[in-house]
This record gives sequence, structure tokens and C-alpha cells, in this order.
Amino acid sequence: MIIGLTGKSCSGKNRVGRILQEMGLEVWDLDEIAHDGLDANSDAIIKLFGPEVVHQVDGKPCFSRRAIADIVFSDPKMRTKLEDILYPWLKDLVLKWKESHPEGNLVLNGALLYRSGFHKLCDYVIYVDASYYVRQKRAQARDGLSEEAFRLREKSQEDVDFRCVDYGVPLGVVTNDEADMDKLRQQVFNIYEKLIREH
Repeated sequence: MIIGLTGKSCSGKNRVGRILQEMGLEVWDLDEIAHDGLDANSDAIIKLFGPEVVHQVDGKPCFSRRAIADIVFSDPKMRTKLEDILYPWLKDLVLKWKESHPEGNLVLNGALLYRSGFHKLCDYVIYVDASYYVRQKRAQARDGLSEEAFRLREKSQEDVDFRCVDYGVPLGVVTNDEADMDKLRQQVFNIYEKLIREH
């Protein structure tokens, strides 16, 4: 079974992912794997963005995730071009995992689950919901984002919200406005129990 885990920026997807890991599920952070995809597709990435997004770390070339993020969150066309490079590569990894683990359970944690088409690989989707204000404060504290930078990020994720899109599979929603890990864990556990009963 493949479970999608999604929600807008700073909604708390990673917290939910850690809870699911505690429950024994394998969780892939698609954003982190996509960062590996920068190196795996380095020639295409440099051709797209130019050498300005590469810096030196301990004498070795490394992509600046922040520089790339600044570009793609402010330029939808560049974001689409980046996605066209990374999404096919990511999907290939998921399909290979599914082929080699026919009885396994995998969680795909990614904000852009719908846009990337990964929802079509899922049997179930968990959506992590949090208010705009709460997520903005988290982004400010975690990433140092200004209100304008967060607004641009929010605009780039209009097709994430379950109220706007149909993921096409059963959907469970957990609310993460509070800093209460026990309440969040209980919500996730309830969904997990439901999944086990139905599968």
C-alpha cells in the first residue's frame, strides 16, 4: 500500500511522517529525495538555472537549495521546468520500490503530491491542515521568511489544498494548528487504525 502524505508549507507534514515511522511505516520525504535529484540530474539543472545556483562546500560543488527555491517560488515557468526534470526521476524510484516490495507499505511525504501526479500512485492520502497564520509564523521561525516571501510560497501551492483538488483516493485530514504532539499523534493513529481495518 502506498500512502500519500501532503499539506501546504509548514503544515507539519514531517511531524506526521515521524509519527507514521514510529508506527512502523517506511516514509520517503519527496522534497529530500528531490534534492538528491539535483545531483542526479546536475547537467540539466545547471543548464536550467546557470552556475549561479552552485556554490562550494568543503571545496566541492554543491547546489544552493535556497537559491533554487527563491527562483522557483517567484517564477512559475522555472518551477515547471524544474518539475519536468525531477518528477519523472522521482516516479521511477517509487515504481522500482513498488515492484520490489509488492506487500510493503510506503508513505510518500510531499507538498506537491497532486501536481506531480504522485497521488495516482497512492491508495490513500493523509492531508495535514493548518491555518495560514500558523504556517506563516512557523515559516518565519524556521526559515526566516518574510511575509511577502511566504505569500509567494503560498501562491505557488494553490493546487495543494484538498478543498480545491480531488486526490481521487480515500482522504484523511489531520489538523495541526496546535503545538500538541499527543493530539496530533492520536489523529494519526485513528487514521492508521482505519487503514489497517480497510486493508
